[in-house]
Amino acid sequence: MPLGEFLFAYLHHRGVKHSFGIPGDFALSTFSWLDRSPIQQITMCHEPGAGFAADAYARLNGIGLVCVTYCVGGLNALNPIAGAYAEKSPVVLVSGAPGRKDREKDPLLHHKVKTFETQRRVYDEVTVASTVLLDEDRAASEIVRCVEACLRHKRPVYIEVPHDMVDRVIPVELAEPAPPAVSDPQALAAALAETMELIAASKRPVILAGVELQRFAVSQLAIELAERLNVPIAADMLSKATVPENHPLYLGVYGGAMSGDQAVRQYVESADCVLMLGTFITDMSMGINTARLDRAKTVLATTESIKVQFHRYDEVRFIEYLTKLSACELPRKKFKHPRPHAEPRPLKPAERDQPLTMAEFFRIVSLHLDESTPVTADVGDAIFGGVGIRTSRRADFIAPGYYMTMGFAVPAAIGVAAARPASRPVVLVGDGAFQMTGIELSTALRLGQRPVVLVINNEGYGTMRKLRDGRFNVITQWNYAKICDLIGGGVGEEVSTKGGLDQAISRALQRDTLTVIDVKVPRDDISPQLQSLSTEVVRMRGG
Repeated sequence: MPLGEFLFAYLHHRGVKHSFGIPGDFALSTFSWLDRSPIQQITMCHEPGAGFAADAYARLNGIGLVCVTYCVGGLNALNPIAGAYAEKSPVVLVSGAPGRKDREKDPLLHHKVKTFETQRRVYDEVTVASTVLLDEDRAASEIVRCVEACLRHKRPVYIEVPHDMVDRVIPVELAEPAPPAVSDPQALAAALAETMELIAASKRPVILAGVELQRFAVSQLAIELAERLNVPIAADMLSKATVPENHPLYLGVYGGAMSGDQAVRQYVESADCVLMLGTFITDMSMGINTARLDRAKTVLATTESIKVQFHRYDEVRFIEYLTKLSACELPRKKFKHPRPHAEPRPLKPAERDQPLTMAEFFRIVSLHLDESTPVTADVGDAIFGGVGIRTSRRADFIAPGYYMTMGFAVPAAIGVAAARPASRPVVLVGDGAFQMTGIELSTALRLGQRPVVLVINNEGYGTMRKLRDGRFNVITQWNYAKICDLIGGGVGEEVSTKGGLDQAISRALQRDTLTVIDVKVPRDDISPQLQSLSTEVVRMRGG
């Protein structure tokens, strides 16, 4: 069949239902095949927005797709794909490109940077597989190789499609796929025995649920293990909402000094056995290196390796290990929740006219969330203060918790709404991050999506001000509530009091269109979590 037909048929077969992107001349023939495929194409305003939308979509759907043109589009999408690589989000990037004939004699062709291989070589640094489809006989197998690598590793891949190749008829008889790797039985038995011995000897164990549980769809195994042993579960910044946060065994977000609640930090760091399942060890998840975990009391099990105390088991597959561990027979532990989850307190009449603070902002937002309102959060207090928000559904708090790129949240909400059409995404975004990608709301409006966008307006780069202040943190002040007039739809509001925010969110969730709420907060007020982060960074780096 034609290469373009096979490409999108295979992507659809492997789970892609939507694509995000922007066309360009080298990609137009590829986009034509995309138009004829079952995949719904969503044209965005700018390639970074397309990449962020595809990333968020992939976190919920299991695989995402972004389509762009050569270099001017592909290099614009580089930052979101780098973020998807860092946070293990399975995104396929398809880029149009100059044709085979265009490459003869190495001419100076528009959009070209250095050589015809430049873009692919750049993407080799942020993907687990890449290919340029210049050979008809190998094109189908190369497409399959890259897409399967994306799904296997939960990381991005790069597929470059020369414009004069996409219509060519290619052979699609494929070899049988290699069987998945399995654990070495003796190594698996040894890893399980050492783990179970550590658990059995403990009196105060805890599970730290990592982001790989969600990426590989095995969160339920960790929950079953916790329930079987009566062991509490904490999450980190990147894995927030990997397990339902209203579960009776859920502690909260742990991140050293940035923990959502210091009671969570105290419990995790005093545990005599910490089962870190699918957890990335990063400076952000470990609270800028303020986490205090004793390696002699920890198990670190990921798709990269299994480490039990000081032993490493390289030939053990993570999912096999977790499956058998969740079925283990061990005595139940005694556990009393240090701070059982309480619903946020509704506003009292006397509070309603009081000015907003960041702590009260998150309390009021929490009052309005349910299973139909996933949260996308941007960098800054949107994410750090947001760790205290509890969601009742898995993967309902979507944020760049490790890579920490600004501009994520608004386009991410478009990806979330595409993956879950019945949902009402609630977007938490600072004014600085909104100015980067907020114009993607015009895309949401065109698609009939209904996000509730809360612009946390503290007049500039508030997080940076706490680390080192200067004129470089000043941005132009926008009238954010008027952006709906610009894009031709939706409702804009401006609030500065507790009651004003409470009422504005209620109205937004009742109306059937997108809403932008300009939330005026004091310029120098930040959440306790961001204050802890700022203090640690200033201590380490000076400021």
